[in-house]
Amino acid sequence: MDYFIWIFIIVIMMISQSFLSSSYQKYRKMPTLHQMRGCDAAKLILERNGIYDVSIVPSNRGTLSDYYDPTKKVVNLSSDIYYNSSIASVSVAAHEVGHALQHAEGYGFIALRNKMLPATQIASQLGWVSIFIGLISNIDFLLMFGIFALILIMLFQLVTLPIEFNASSRAIVQLKANGIIEDSEISSSKKMLRAAAFTYVAALITTVLNILRILLIRGSRNRD
Repeated sequence: MDYFIWIFIIVIMMISQSFLSSSYQKYRKMPTLHQMRGCDAAKLILERNGIYDVSIVPSNRGTLSDYYDPTKKVVNLSSDIYYNSSIASVSVAAHEVGHALQHAEGYGFIALRNKMLPATQIASQLGWVSIFIGLISNIDFLLMFGIFALILIMLFQLVTLPIEFNASSRAIVQLKANGIIEDSEISSSKKMLRAAAFTYVAALITTVLNILRILLIRGSRNRD
């Protein structure tokens, strides 16, 4: 059973990454009718929503490394997203600005995720280490600590899902309302954002399967 779960995990991650990569490659080659760059779309949305204290900067982290930093109030956009005027560029830029809009209005799930973040960071650092040591040394306490760490990560990922979906919904509304895309382009924008969101779903499923896999290993060892 453990091997089947492991194979399933690999397949899910491969599918999610392939889905995102293929969607991105498709929509980065599809220019918008209004030819607005991602950075300009992001700035326009912020201005139209009365937000003037958030900066838009190019990120040097590589492809699709886009993120919003609420501590510095900075939307970081990868070069392709920042400088180009494709469906992918304006969609991803609007999504990240969607997080800035959430932060400005105090969106509930963000506050909850921020409270969980410190403990989740510790769990991410110690969870798999505890599981590995617990398995090779047969110390059940360490194994259970690692499992609880994974459960905390799973809960954090679960809280993250509505945040990401909400940011994408906001992105579509803002893109249309501010004349950045036309009705004929909405479907393509939604598909691009859906592919990006699926990576978060895949990550959650992977964590759940890993918890199940470790529990099965623990149960097998206890029976032996």
